[in-house]
Amino acid sequence: MSERVKLLEETARIVRERGESYGSPEAHFARTAGAISAIFAHKLRAPITAADWAMFMVIDKLAREQHAPKRDNAVDIAGYGACLGEIRAAEKRRELEGWARAEIERRKVDTKA
Repeated sequence: MSERVKLLEETARIVRERGESYGSPEAHFARTAGAISAIFAHKLRAPITAADWAMFMVIDKLAREQHAPKRDNAVDIAGYGACLGEIRAAEKRRELEGWARAEIERRKVDTKA
């Protein structure tokens, strides 16, 4: 088995464990981003989102890797990348659900006319 597959399998195990301990990354990251947005509101043009926080964490791990290379950084980068993917998929799903609800309402109005 290649090192990259081993690393991704380890990442998957860790992501499952973290999910059991802390819940969904979207909810956890949203809480963190909300707290940071509140604390730094006077410095921000827009609130920090859960997706933003996932990207910040990837950047943090890259900075750690540049300073002190170790395997754990790569595992964490893969994990935070997976969290970002999950958050983006949830955002897209909500966007589509909103569009579908709006379309249903539009059709109700059209049939009444």
